[in-house]
Amino acid sequence: MPSATSPLLLDKVPFWVIFGGTFGLVVVFGGIYAALDIYAPHHGLAPLPGEAPLRWWDYFYFSLVTQATVGYGDIRPLGLSRLAASIHALLGLIATGFMVAKFTTTAISRYRVLQKEACDYWVDVVRHRDGRIEVGLLILEWRGGSLDLSGRNFDPRGILVDSFHASLTDDDWPRSLTFRYTSDEAAADYVEGYVTIFFHASRGGLPSAFSATVRDHIKPNTKPVIRGWRVLPEEREHALRLNEHPQDAPAVDYFLQKYLPRMPDQNSPGGGVS
Repeated sequence: MPSATSPLLLDKVPFWVIFGGTFGLVVVFGGIYAALDIYAPHHGLAPLPGEAPLRWWDYFYFSLVTQATVGYGDIRPLGLSRLAASIHALLGLIATGFMVAKFTTTAISRYRVLQKEACDYWVDVVRHRDGRIEVGLLILEWRGGSLDLSGRNFDPRGILVDSFHASLTDDDWPRSLTFRYTSDEAAADYVEGYVTIFFHASRGGLPSAFSATVRDHIKPNTKPVIRGWRVLPEEREHALRLNEHPQDAPAVDYFLQKYLPRMPDQNSPGGGVS
């Protein structure tokens, strides 16, 4: 199973590393300007005529305005300081570029992660309080710049019980996703509310199973036990049949026979997912 990684290398670098590196440039070049001024005065920094001699903070001030490419002109570099200031300005532009890229690509790269790792066919088994069992086909897909969830629930005979669609409201991938759903059937067990899917992965891989909780606004007492699994390549044909032909009893029976034994005992709704 591939590991859950972001497609952008920049995502692996924390904000504090980029910020610390940017600030570190200011400190390092401030020290270089000060050292040149002390040990090679003709290659150091010169204040405007009539101004007081430079103090230690002036070197860091010059370093900061150079890195920011502001250049007020109140302090000017001499000799080798000009070379140092040129290199500093170039490195400052690169560091600023990394900072801007980190801020502007975080949301975009997050979307790419969801598209790459979450979008797929999923199947679940639902056990209601009254003992009824349903098999659900869930489809996570990217639509119009957002992650959407759609699904159908079937009884053991393969008869469609209800269908629903949902939009993402909270993202804590790969730990959990929360969707606001609306059922397409007025008499469904779930009419309107929120479903939170808690994902499970083995050995650091992509999430391959989940448990879910439902908070229905219309029927708040609906508290089923829900366990689900990512559709495997060898199961995809059954999932596609359910998606294209909603009354496919053999496909429902296939998933029921495979995954019902993995459901927690009816008296232990908090059981795990395998």
